Amino acid sequence: MGYRDILRAPALRILAAGVVVGVVFCAAVVSGYHASGNPAFCTACHSMKDVGDTWGRSLHKQYACIECHLPDSNLVAQAAYKTRAGLNDLYHETLRSYPASLRLSDEGRGIVEGNCLRCHFSTVQNTFMASPGTACLNCHRALIHGTGLVQGGISVE
Repeated sequence: MGYRDILRAPALRILAAGVVVGVVFCAAVVSGYHASGNPAFCTACHSMKDVGDTWGRSLHKQYACIECHLPDSNLVAQAAYKTRAGLNDLYHETLRSYPASLRLSDEGRGIVEGNCLRCHFSTVQNTFMASPGTACLNCHRALIHGTGLVQGGISVE
């Protein structure tokens, strides 16, 4: 029995096709995951235009949106959060139901606060800012996205 006979076996063909489909699917998922972390992708929607503009003028413009807005955890937790947040954004963008003023959720605020400290802990570790209950965004909210509530949204009032 030669290799050609082995390749003609139906089970092996199905297995080979499954492997090819699996590799293509994994490549598409990984590519999509990385592409959706690009600031150009994040700010492509109408409701995120002002958010992207203010970020582009900030001192943190060299950092992608996901570096502040994605939890600093394992890949599975990051992918789950990114999927949930992305589907929520897609839902509101599609239905044109974004609020006129975008705000961080409590969960989002916790993620951003954790990421502030991940980068800046050595600066604040011996100050009152590192004490429990102190929130970076209480004083530094306007640092990235400007003052006042960012006007996003596309809903008609």
